[in-house]
Amino acid sequence: MKKKLFVVGLTSLPGGGKDFVADILVSDYGFYKASPGEIIRKRLKKEHRGVLTREMQQKMQEKWRRVHGSDYIMELCYSFALRHGKKKVVIPGIRFPRDIAFYKRRLDGNFINIFITADPKIRFQRIMARKREDSPASYRDFIRHDSRETKIFNLMKTRTLSDLDIDNSKNGSGNLRKRIRSIMGKYGFRPRRARRL
Repeated sequence: MKKKLFVVGLTSLPGGGKDFVADILVSDYGFYKASPGEIIRKRLKKEHRGVLTREMQQKMQEKWRRVHGSDYIMELCYSFALRHGKKKVVIPGIRFPRDIAFYKRRLDGNFINIFITADPKIRFQRIMARKREDSPASYRDFIRHDSRETKIFNLMKTRTLSDLDIDNSKNGSGNLRKRIRSIMGKYGFRPRRARRL
């Protein structure tokens, strides 16, 4: 029998499709989306004026973790889910290996983390299409950010600790939905309505 809360974590480099996969879980499986990135951006906008760069967001995360503890951002998402009685939550923004450890400790089998990959050039195109204020200035800048994030978040270790890898080089691919359907089926979740795959 499932516990009250089941969490799916999603990890990828920028433009990998964390939010796209999260939105499939929301629309098809009734999950609630709790995005650490949105939490950070909303708080930063209250404290700063002007452009919010990725470096600013990373520094804010580091500050919060120093002041409130290393699990602070994950605790915000977890506490929100419990407080509002959510039973299925997807978190597009698991970064550190300790983020995975946090949910493994609390959910004891009711947490999986999926590492999402995509070709760098495709990820760059997606990011530029968003036209967000923290978009890179060039492809070279984008690759530099990739290297920085991989190092800061120890993403290679996070990938090793993840339960599954999926490729999301084609956001609209029917194969992606089939893969998600196969994964979720193993944990007892079925689509809320029939979809063409």
